[in-house]
Amino acid sequence: MENSLREKIINIIETELNIKFTDEVDYQYSLLDPRIGLKPRDLLVIFFGLQSAFHITFNDKDILERRFDFLDNIVAAVQEKVENVV
Repeated sequence: MENSLREKIINIIETELNIKFTDEVDYQYSLLDPRIGLKPRDLLVIFFGLQSAFHITFNDKDILERRFDFLDNIVAAVQEKVENVV
């Protein structure tokens, strides 16, 4: 499920921000890293877009204790919320 969830999240990010990531994007870097090029305000758009798309609610812990600027951390946070909803 994690790979398809990851792909869905990437798709949501691309749709919400009206961008298209290239195949060369290395998601081991922060989404705020110049190699990826997102801005802090983009993380807010992602945050609210994911809550809406997956019908979940993030709390402070999800943002503060996990680095919400790394794709793997975002996927883990969404997966945890989705599993708790079901």
